[in-house]
Amino acid sequence: MCNWDLSKMYKDKNEIEKDIKLVNENINKIDELKKNEKDNFIEILDLLFETDRVMDNLYTYASMKKDENSKVSESVKLELELSSLYNKLQSRFSFVEPFVLSLKEDEQDKLIKENPSYEIFFKKILRFKEHTLSAEEENIISLMSEAMSSPHNDFYSLQNTDMEFPYVESIGEKLTNANFVPLLSKLPREQRKEVFEKYYDELAKYNNTFGSTLYANIKNLVILSKIKKYDSARQMELFNDDVEEVVYDNLIDIVHEYLPYMYKYYKARTKLLGLDEHHMYDVYVPSTKGFDREIPFEEAKKMVIEAVKPMGEEYQSIMKKAFEENWIDVYPKDGKKPGAYSWGSYDSYPYILLNYTNDVDSVFTLIHELGHSIHSYYSRANNEFKYAGYTIFVAEVASTCNEMLLLDYMIKNAKNDDEKLYLLDHHINSFKSTIFRQTMFAEFERETHKLVEEEKALTGEDFNEIYLNLNKKYFGDSVVSDDLIKYEWSRIPHFYTNFYVYKYATGLSSSSILSQKILTGNEQDLENYKNFLKDGNKNYPLVQLKNAGANIKDKEVLRTAFEVFKEKVLEFEKIVNK
Repeated sequence: MCNWDLSKMYKDKNEIEKDIKLVNENINKIDELKKNEKDNFIEILDLLFETDRVMDNLYTYASMKKDENSKVSESVKLELELSSLYNKLQSRFSFVEPFVLSLKEDEQDKLIKENPSYEIFFKKILRFKEHTLSAEEENIISLMSEAMSSPHNDFYSLQNTDMEFPYVESIGEKLTNANFVPLLSKLPREQRKEVFEKYYDELAKYNNTFGSTLYANIKNLVILSKIKKYDSARQMELFNDDVEEVVYDNLIDIVHEYLPYMYKYYKARTKLLGLDEHHMYDVYVPSTKGFDREIPFEEAKKMVIEAVKPMGEEYQSIMKKAFEENWIDVYPKDGKKPGAYSWGSYDSYPYILLNYTNDVDSVFTLIHELGHSIHSYYSRANNEFKYAGYTIFVAEVASTCNEMLLLDYMIKNAKNDDEKLYLLDHHINSFKSTIFRQTMFAEFERETHKLVEEEKALTGEDFNEIYLNLNKKYFGDSVVSDDLIKYEWSRIPHFYTNFYVYKYATGLSSSSILSQKILTGNEQDLENYKNFLKDGNKNYPLVQLKNAGANIKDKEVLRTAFEVFKEKVLEFEKIVNK
């Protein structure tokens, strides 16, 4: 069967209505109990999590039904109604943190001692005590949050609504933010150059506005961090995951150390593509043509199960369940959401939405999403509801670790140099886009925030200069840093999500380290990795990764991932030079 079986969540409307009724009844009970919240606190908390678990199942089901076919108006309506109910329930959680933090120290100790199942939950709240203001002050900050988010909103409106990109006669198409990169990946060189120049010429017209918008965003964050008694904006943003700033800095340092191998890759690419010199408008062009053959889904199933053999029989058996129990909605259909994801509730299968198209990328997407789903499977099976959701920081580790195992399997079984070259390029490109590029963005954030914290005002021209210098550092002499690339920062929405992008790089670095350990066949390494998958959110991310065998706080451990990258580049270069 090639469709997921959502009837395992709800068989009919009656079951859905029954749970909706339960959620509403419980919200009313919570509101009643909150009239004496101090005496009823644990009872309220128990009821909140019990209700949230039901709500999780309802909303997930409705969303996946909509994604299955958005042309079914009944599914769209249900998702909208449940979204409103979900927000209504979440608002009932808002008093929990202020209540716990408002207690005296002896009261907090008593609360933890008398409720051991909530110990981790309470301790995670109490970490923020020294950075939490009075209830009145926190309320003022909350009221100001909408105004403080205006730079992001202004950026979005400017880039997606107000800007008018030109129509390009030579390609018979109007430029947009959405088609810019796809066009650079497929057009002939002269047209690529034209698209590149016209796109960035348009961005340049708004350089002053983009500059003031980003500066305002950084300034707001810097002010907030001072109010909240952090040493810096970066420390504040990393504090949520209990990540020390040395992790961020180590990542940048180690990437700098291995930049010469990125330069080698681009030199080999220049030769492979037959270019006189490599420009920024050439970076998205595929190095190789890829596979000529199709890979039907049945063959992909066998490939991914075989690829994870180093994970052991238990892991393989869970992967087989995904196919046998119909976790996966496989093929594109009219009305179906594009792309791919792994989802599901605490009480459901960890479902997967695919749009499988019989190519190599589809196989990698399949094993990637299976990594997410098996992580969720282990996490939910080994934790109660409130500790079962893993953090964003580690969310991509299991998925990209699976990809590394598939890549290793496919390289070992490559039929010829062309196939091997394609696979090596796939690996190097993952590093390039997920580690090197995101680290360059992370360094841009570090430098710009530091300047604002030193009370320097930044304009569009300042951002241009910082970005262009970083681009030259990260691409070296192997690629011409065309002057127009200095405007690229102004098209990156992640710069408004504040110290987020480095997580992509640490995630892939961690999975690279762990996949190498798994491939050696050491039983203890495998057991450590499985324990990581089972941890949910009981421990903080760095502790989880350290226990798994990827202590990324240690630069020498981090180096393991980059040695794998180096090895792949040298192999790529060797085949190109044959």
